[in-house]
Amino acid sequence: MHAHISQAPEITSITGYLEGLMRVRGEDVTAWFARERERYGAPLFASVDLRHAGFKLAPVDTNLFPAGFNHLSPAARVRAVAYLRAGCAKFGEHPTIMVIPENHTRNLAYLDNLYALTSLLEEAGAKAVLGTLQEVSEPLILTSASGHTITQYPLCKEGAQLRTCGGIVPDLIVLNNDLTAGLPDVLRGITQPITPSPSLGWHRRRKSIHFDAYGKLARRFCEDFSIDPWLITPESVKCGLVDFAQRQGMEAIEHAVEEVLARVREKYLYYGISQEPYVYVKADSGTYGMGIMTVKSGSELREVNKKNRNKMNVIKEGVHSTEVLVQEGVPTADRIEQSPAEPMIYLVHAQLVGGAYRVNDTRDALGNLNASGMRFVRMCEQEERVDAVPVSACSLQAFGIVAGLAALASMHEEYGENYSI
Repeated sequence: MHAHISQAPEITSITGYLEGLMRVRGEDVTAWFARERERYGAPLFASVDLRHAGFKLAPVDTNLFPAGFNHLSPAARVRAVAYLRAGCAKFGEHPTIMVIPENHTRNLAYLDNLYALTSLLEEAGAKAVLGTLQEVSEPLILTSASGHTITQYPLCKEGAQLRTCGGIVPDLIVLNNDLTAGLPDVLRGITQPITPSPSLGWHRRRKSIHFDAYGKLARRFCEDFSIDPWLITPESVKCGLVDFAQRQGMEAIEHAVEEVLARVREKYLYYGISQEPYVYVKADSGTYGMGIMTVKSGSELREVNKKNRNKMNVIKEGVHSTEVLVQEGVPTADRIEQSPAEPMIYLVHAQLVGGAYRVNDTRDALGNLNASGMRFVRMCEQEERVDAVPVSACSLQAFGIVAGLAALASMHEEYGENYSI
């Protein structure tokens, strides 16, 4: 599995290799991550969707506005609180932290996420309050899927300071809204610290830039620890200025598909992998699994029907997708009750907290699991076997290395003046 070898090794398990690395050089790995955090910083929260094929483990989505905190195990919550406590203390002994959520008042599972997130902040010593970007005059009192009551308060801006209209002034603002539709006026010019930066919302952020940053960081890590970077990095090519509805820019996507497939075939040949490679064509911005399709050749794009072109053309909140990322498909080897599953890893300050599996009974091992029919299963941990579901390979430690690199890579995303807000 080393990068500089004349004959390809047999890959049996990338997670096994990373676990072995931690046994032999765990202190060096931990120190490497600590140096990165100290030098460049790390996002307060992140969740990373991984795909684990046995021979390969790679990030496919890095979310800086994660939902799903309600899926964390008790042990994961303990770790999250420990890492949050130090971060919260920077803003005072008991700082007031305002969480600004998505406008999902009818998504009761998302409300469970908000309850879990605010309770983590409270346990870490903060006073947590929920704002709302919706134009309402009175607080929204909502009940989550699990029966928790949460209150979201309307926001007012006083000069360069954001507060609830009832007068609560936060020391820190935590965005749990990905700003796909753009930056609202109420958040412009605010002097209080906001994390993540509103400029990392999906109105501006691009997956292609993230994966470019991830590729560079992963190469540095792999050079230091003698790993072939391909084993933890998805091949990716960006295509800009496309219009699926009008079939404009499709030829460029076809070329990109064939380019990625050629790279992957070369690696498959090197490692003796007999599977047929495939790619994802996905919107270069946005989340929720929208604007994504699976293809095995560039020519397949010519046969995409109108319904699927429309799905690719419009993402969350009706925003049109004009740029796409063509990315290597990593088939999932993980199964829960015979259904394909993929790890979602949660991090605080790029430090592993825990995770859950996204399971989809209606999809196969190649497909996008972030789609209709998905469900979530708490990730197994050694100390929590009671409610753990057996999975083919549940390697939280290995998952944490790759997810940690993806979270740190978000600090290296470089956006030129054209991306300014």
